[in-house]
Amino acid sequence: MEKNQTKKRMSWLQKLAMSFFVFTFVGCASVRTGVDENNFTSVELSGVQHMGPNFNISDFYVDHTSGSNVGRGGGGGGIVCCVALPKKWRPNFTVEVRWAVGDWSKQNKEETALGNFQSIIFERYKAIVPVEKYDEAEHVWVHFFAGGKVRVVSSAPGSLSKIHPIQRDDQHAVDSATIGSHIDSLFTSEELAEMRRKSKERSRKYGE
Repeated sequence: MEKNQTKKRMSWLQKLAMSFFVFTFVGCASVRTGVDENNFTSVELSGVQHMGPNFNISDFYVDHTSGSNVGRGGGGGGIVCCVALPKKWRPNFTVEVRWAVGDWSKQNKEETALGNFQSIIFERYKAIVPVEKYDEAEHVWVHFFAGGKVRVVSSAPGSLSKIHPIQRDDQHAVDSATIGSHIDSLFTSEELAEMRRKSKERSRKYGE
């Protein structure tokens, strides 16, 4: 029984790793080949969640580039490369953000320890989000709030810095957030197929 459960958990982890590889490759390739290098620059990406210890961002994407996950500690999450920003801020510049929120408030610890996450409630969202005004194109931070709300800022100082654009103790930080729409899955089967096709196409073209 334990062997079957371990095998099932490994299969799930392997699928997750493969999805991460595909999305990261596609995202980074688009940064290198899909923008005008004279006007854009590639920057790193991280996420921050403001929903409390019962929640995590199990995965998020900015323009199809995976930002990995943001734990229940709040973040910032891991640093991922890369997304493209205009070197000079543009008032109407937006990015597409897709994310999955995990609600762990009713977690069955015995089940999750065996790789069964049925007790975790997941909600998925998508939003077109303006990148807030910046002086220089720096690290992109995606801030996630309760109710499917999100903000995107660019800042060299990290999310714990006193000069980061969004402060953790700012109760009004959510007021200007964009509200996402519910989606059934982060990507449709058609989108996944198209992303894999583009990945293979770029791999052949650039020998990666």
